[in-house]
Amino acid sequence: MGASLLVVEDDEAISDFLAENLREDGHAVSLASCRREAAARLRRSRVDIVLVDIGLPDGSGLDLVRGIRGGEAGPVDIGVVVMSARAAEQDRIRAFERGVDDYIVKPFSYPELLLRLEALHTRLVGTLQGVLKVGPLEVDLAARQATMDGRVLRLPAKEYELLAVLARDPRRVHMKEDLMERIWGYRDRGTRTLDSHASRLRRRLVAVSDEAWVINNWSVGYSLRAVAQ
Repeated sequence: MGASLLVVEDDEAISDFLAENLREDGHAVSLASCRREAAARLRRSRVDIVLVDIGLPDGSGLDLVRGIRGGEAGPVDIGVVVMSARAAEQDRIRAFERGVDDYIVKPFSYPELLLRLEALHTRLVGTLQGVLKVGPLEVDLAARQATMDGRVLRLPAKEYELLAVLARDPRRVHMKEDLMERIWGYRDRGTRTLDSHASRLRRRLVAVSDEAWVINNWSVGYSLRAVAQ
């Protein structure tokens, strides 16, 4: 089953190319040419993945990402993929710190883009089975959904993946290098990508439980607060 995609791109040739080809490959595609239009569409209807350019007529695409992850521009738990001509490491790091799931450099290979989108969609849909329970926290691996005392937590993909890894072995201190490799696919303690996601996840859990669930252990790794079962 194809994904529902919102392409946010002001270059008409690129957006038309993506719409035509992604639809031929079985995906539902809607288009927006600026940040404001995209935010309005996301508030009106649910999509699986947003594919957004950084350079938009009314501001940076990263501001749209911030709005999504902050809950101001649609559901926080949808997939977000940035596409940009900016290939510098710092640009990619900044995007991941804002909460994007993937970063595609222009000019891009369409087959690679398609595979990346479909891989992200597979992760969002979820293929693992089982429910992890840590006190009032439950992580349903099949549904890719977490709840606290029965209340559904709306989490972006990377924050959900971080929570799921921690919940599998809540008392273990998961080293930062291992978490980076498992969730982002590379080992690098020199960025604040993991710390930024962990901080946001901690705030979301505190907001619904008044407990500091995500523990930063001596700046070397993270664990999940193991409460009484």
